[in-house]
Amino acid sequence: MNIKIVGKNIELGESFQVYSSARIGEVLKKYSYDAVSTQITLEKRIGNFKAKLKVYLKNKIELDATGRGKDANASYDDALDHIEKKLRRYHRRMKSHRNFESKSIPSTNEPLRIYQSVLNLDDKDIDSHNGDSMPVIAELSYKIDELTVEQAVIRLELENESCIFFRNASHSGLNLVYYRQDGNIGWIDPRGSREKTIARNHNSSES
Repeated sequence: MNIKIVGKNIELGESFQVYSSARIGEVLKKYSYDAVSTQITLEKRIGNFKAKLKVYLKNKIELDATGRGKDANASYDDALDHIEKKLRRYHRRMKSHRNFESKSIPSTNEPLRIYQSVLNLDDKDIDSHNGDSMPVIAELSYKIDELTVEQAVIRLELENESCIFFRNASHSGLNLVYYRQDGNIGWIDPRGSREKTIARNHNSSES
């Protein structure tokens, strides 16, 4: 496993590098997961330390967490505790879905446009567009995987994203899972809703 350790506003000592590398190895071994790489960023702030930890697993899952403490090791342990909680939750849910890690997941790359927010525009820029369209600041691609709803929810919880856009494995329609303001997870299935509407209208026409 490739481990990258970076210091911000601090010169990293050998003891912290040895300690942090050993601890992440212990946690991954505990849950029998192999990581492609790990990045540890330690930042010294007034009165405390902040540690950011990113772990990239072989099944394309990315874990990240932030920890704080009065010393370097304490801040790192705090971040690692968050990572371990995610791994433990993931491990429990994946006991009945072992094929998820080894299965080749179908995916497509779809065009993605990033529009500049109106809050970031000057008045002259808004006037020049006359409200017809927002300026495009980037054209990228978005990878859409074919997943079950449960797999999408697992990814949402582990990858620290606000939403996951995916293709539903049961009917190939585009779906969205996202974090609601109350902390729960919402699921939007336009195709499923459309099929229910068609069935309801069909039943109404027959009666």
